[in-house]
Amino acid sequence: MILRANPIRSGDRAAFRRAEAGHPPPMTASDHEQGASVVVYENGPLLVRGDFTLRTPDGTEIDPGRDTVALCRCGKSAIKPFCDGTHKAVGFRAAAGRQTPAPRSDEAA
Repeated sequence: MILRANPIRSGDRAAFRRAEAGHPPPMTASDHEQGASVVVYENGPLLVRGDFTLRTPDGTEIDPGRDTVALCRCGKSAIKPFCDGTHKAVGFRAAAGRQTPAPRSDEAA
């Protein structure tokens, strides 16, 4: 998925209320070189910051109008693909870290 979005249309809702009080770390020089960073929040959204593009499956670009967006992980948001905070109301639970082994790389031979 190529990312570029408009998370919470009400002016970024203070970067999703400072990422729901988890306060995302500032972007590093490495993040700026890569263009974007994605922070996974436990029981919450994916916070995407930086230079990225979000497209629909048919390739249509979705313009976010900002550099920080919160993307829904619970599937219940009324403004998908963006998070509207519904995950709290529905009791969405998901860890921030990987729960399964990393996929095998075809490059390792």
